[in-house]
Amino acid sequence: MKPSRIRTLLIGLTAGVAYAVLVMLFVMSVRKSVSVGYIFVLPIIFGAIPVLFSTKEQLKAYKTYLLLPWGIAITFSLLSLISGFEGMICLIIIIGPFLILGSIGGFIFRLIKLKDRDDNTPLYSCLILPFLVILLESNIQVTDQFYTVNTELEVNAPRSVVWDNIKNVRNINDEEIETHFIHLIGIPKPLDGRLDKEEVGGIRSISWAKGIKFQEHIKTWKKEEGFSYDIIVDPNSIPPITLDEHVMIGGEYFDVVNGSYKIEPLSKDRNRVILTCTYRITTNLNFYSKWWADYILNDFNEMILEVIKKRCEKVR
Repeated sequence: MKPSRIRTLLIGLTAGVAYAVLVMLFVMSVRKSVSVGYIFVLPIIFGAIPVLFSTKEQLKAYKTYLLLPWGIAITFSLLSLISGFEGMICLIIIIGPFLILGSIGGFIFRLIKLKDRDDNTPLYSCLILPFLVILLESNIQVTDQFYTVNTELEVNAPRSVVWDNIKNVRNINDEEIETHFIHLIGIPKPLDGRLDKEEVGGIRSISWAKGIKFQEHIKTWKKEEGFSYDIIVDPNSIPPITLDEHVMIGGEYFDVVNGSYKIEPLSKDRNRVILTCTYRITTNLNFYSKWWADYILNDFNEMILEVIKKRCEKVR
């Protein structure tokens, strides 16, 4: 690789990162980081930036322009993490579109430049696209949308044993918790769940690691069959460094509002436990947010049910 080519690629990488930072600062000013413009349009454009600094001769090495946007995406993500603009959970959620769409942007704009005249004005005009989309989104009123996740697990234990272990899930030890994806992205582990009275109006006090506490207010109760509850969270009680602003329970963009446990008998000593939770998302890209919310909540519910299963089957 000739030095001039290395210099061109470094300029493209630096310019791409600088452009992404500029868009990030703009997003902060309009508070629309959970947006189509930021997550889906920005990577296409920063993937195109190295093309703008390259000659047609250099563009013949197409693989470079598919992979260079990855360097921009990763460098920008690290800067976002260090600056506190994005937390680890959000970065995991957006890194996929950043990598894939960055490569697509590089591929498309490389073809355009190879087939076009030497005038790059049309290509440079694309740099304003994320700003325009973000501005447009800032004037769109988003609405709350609610979805439900159902997670189930079979437990080899009598119904009375299962019932005792879902009412209260006390003093959860690390040894009881299997490693799940949610732990790898920084979601705190549950520590304790205790019920004050076994009836409608009872309150389950929930504690997670890193200082997270909330309550589940019992609204229906059927002994040895199940119960449902509303989830009451005071966002101010959650330490600000614990969860990203964009996935904060009870926050502007996301909340878990209610849930339930249900026991379905399969045989004398075998039962199916169903854990259900209903959540709210309020963004301009609920289609993408829903996919991640379903996956993360189901993963969390599976972890809770695994703890219950181990405790129930240990009693036998």
